[in-house]
Order: sequence, then structure tokens, then C-alpha cells
Amino acid sequence: MGSVVPRLTQPYDVAAMDAAFREEGAVVLSGAYSGEECDTYVTQVQKYLAENPEEAEYAANSLLAQFQGDTSVTLHQLIGAIPSATDMVLHRDIVNAARRLLKPLSDTILLIIAEYMGRKPGAPRQELHRDTFSWRHAPYGENPIALSVMCAMSDFTAENGATWVVPGAHSGSPIDPPPDWSEAAQVEMAKGDALLFRQDLFHAGGANTTEADERHILSFGFQVGWLRPVENSLLSVPPETIAELPPELQELLGYSHELVLGLYKGGDPRNALKA
Repeated sequence: MGSVVPRLTQPYDVAAMDAAFREEGAVVLSGAYSGEECDTYVTQVQKYLAENPEEAEYAANSLLAQFQGDTSVTLHQLIGAIPSATDMVLHRDIVNAARRLLKPLSDTILLIIAEYMGRKPGAPRQELHRDTFSWRHAPYGENPIALSVMCAMSDFTAENGATWVVPGAHSGSPIDPPPDWSEAAQVEMAKGDALLFRQDLFHAGGANTTEADERHILSFGFQVGWLRPVENSLLSVPPETIAELPPELQELLGYSHELVLGLYKGGDPRNALKA
């Protein structure tokens, strides 16, 4: 297994990106978002949480919170709640990468999740894991079923808990024993960088050992169109909100179909938005 995650600068080399997914299982897109986009996103999230304290409380007591811990602040289902999230999730290079990566197993893709995470000082290091555990009954091999996107909305440093990955530790089952930590590499990123990795890659959030440096994260991902997503967007985002979103985002939220899977009254799910 290797020890370095490739880093690409704009304009991103598609062939190099695809090779990184095959070989290391991950790639960093430097400068995927501008500093202004990052600041706007964090400001909007903080404003939303301040104005909707019940959402913060709900997230803190959610099923996912049991994994993320009480030293993390989270906000789930950003679409429809955080205005800047729409364009950030639809980042052209990232969506195109997901479509290429998942194409061998699916003609359509879905948004797995779109969430904010704030990893506060004192947040512990996670155990090495694969994000595919909920789909542990699916077949695993050369082609992945999902892609994670971890975006640095503030600098990711070794001290504030930058993500750890094990380059090359992909293509296996989520119930495989994790590699030794000696094989892991910590992926430090500047604000605006994005780490893309196959969800069958062993990885972990790092420990935030600082006194006051909260790590701000935009986390989302894409999966094959025939699996059940983590976030149930059809329940979380009202139809009237979805009707105003770009058609591609409607598709990613579930208003699409994989052959005859996901139909609305036997037809295109978007017809439900016209009813």
C-alpha cells in the first residue's frame, strides 16, 4: 500500500483523478472552493443553528451522533436549509468524478448525505473504518458503490484532526479488520480543498488536540442509484422546495429512477412535482 494521497490543482486532470481512485482510493482537489464560499457556508450554518436550536438538539441526539460524539456539532440535510449548499454539492468536477467512478455499477447516482460537522477541541480520533458498513451485504470488489467528499471549510491540520486515510486499503468488505495505524496517512488540507475517497477505503477522523481551533467541514457523497441512501431526502426536503432546485439536484435527491427502480406511479418521479 502507498502512503501518499495524490493532490491535483485546477484544472484537474481527469485521468490522474481516476487513476488515484483506482490505485490509492482517494484524491485531494486543491482549491475546490474559494475562501469566500467557505466563509459563506460556515456563516449560514451558524446562523441557521442559532435561529433553529431544535435542529442542533435533534442532531445531537440522532443515530449518527452516537458515532460522531458530543465533541462534534452537526447539521444534517443541508439542501433546502443552507442556501450555499446547493452549488457546493453540485461542484462540476466532483459530480462528474462521482458519475465516472460509479458508472460501472449504475447508470444513475444519488446523494448519500449532505451535512455540516464542526469538530471541536477535545474531539477524539476515530477508529479506522469503511463507510460502507450499512451496505455490508452488497458485493465488493474493483468498482465501488459510493464516493465520500470531505471538504475543508477551514484549514485541516494535524493538530485539529485532519482526516486519516490508508492509501490502497480499498475494494474490500466493510467487515474486514482494519489495517495497522502505521499504514495510515493524515491528509492536511487548506481551506477550500476537498478530499474525495471511495467509501470502501479505510479512514478516520483525527483527534482535535488544540485549545480553540474548531474544524469546519462540509461532508457529502454519492452512491449508486439502486441502494438506499443514508439521508432520506424525500422526507427531509419538502416537495415544494425540491421543485425549485436545479434538475440535476432533483435527480440526486431521489427524483430519478434506475431502470424501473424508484418510479412514481409507473413513471418518472419528477411527475410527482407536477401533481
